Amino acid sequence: MKVKQEKRPYHSRKRAKQAANTREDVILAARRLFISLGWAKTTIAKIAAAAGVSNETVYSVFGTKTALLQELVSQAVRGDNPGLPLIEQDRPKQIERETDQGKQIELFAQDITAILSRVAPLMDVARTAAGTEPEMARLYSRFHQGRRTNLEWFAATLLQNGPLKGGLDAGEAGTILWRLASPELFLLINRVEKCASPAYAQWLADSLRNLLLD
Repeated sequence: MKVKQEKRPYHSRKRAKQAANTREDVILAARRLFISLGWAKTTIAKIAAAAGVSNETVYSVFGTKTALLQELVSQAVRGDNPGLPLIEQDRPKQIERETDQGKQIELFAQDITAILSRVAPLMDVARTAAGTEPEMARLYSRFHQGRRTNLEWFAATLLQNGPLKGGLDAGEAGTILWRLASPELFLLINRVEKCASPAYAQWLADSLRNLLLD
């Protein structure tokens, strides 16, 4: 009678680590290529070659080029905690606990600047692709819908500490935030005006205080 051997746990851990490393290699290669070559010239074959894996591996992990870009944007927004939604992370929680609206805006401006420095180049890739591909147009729209949701959350946290200028509600304040803290405007100021991120963060904080607070 044969005794069925149990799978050794360390084999499973090793395979899981290898899979995670492969995924990370693909993500890093894709980000580099999307930003340097753009949407059209970045192919699955080029991503696979840059990551040192087969085309089939990229397809099996991410499915499509669109899904891969979506994952890149999600990770860029979430930063060091890709598995945790943005508003549940430590910095947004710190902003939520702050009771001074001016300080909330300052913390927000610093945090969103760090996020935009990571995500804006990828959003630019999505924006370009949206002009020719309907699927990317829909994804680009969803990205901005997600931005609005997060920014209206911040507007609501400001309202917890008092009224806003002119009686603005969370939706109205969220629209102001959505426009000023946009990836497109960040790239214009950063790339064309050559304004460094700290200066952008200060400009954003000053602008939001003027527009949102009495």
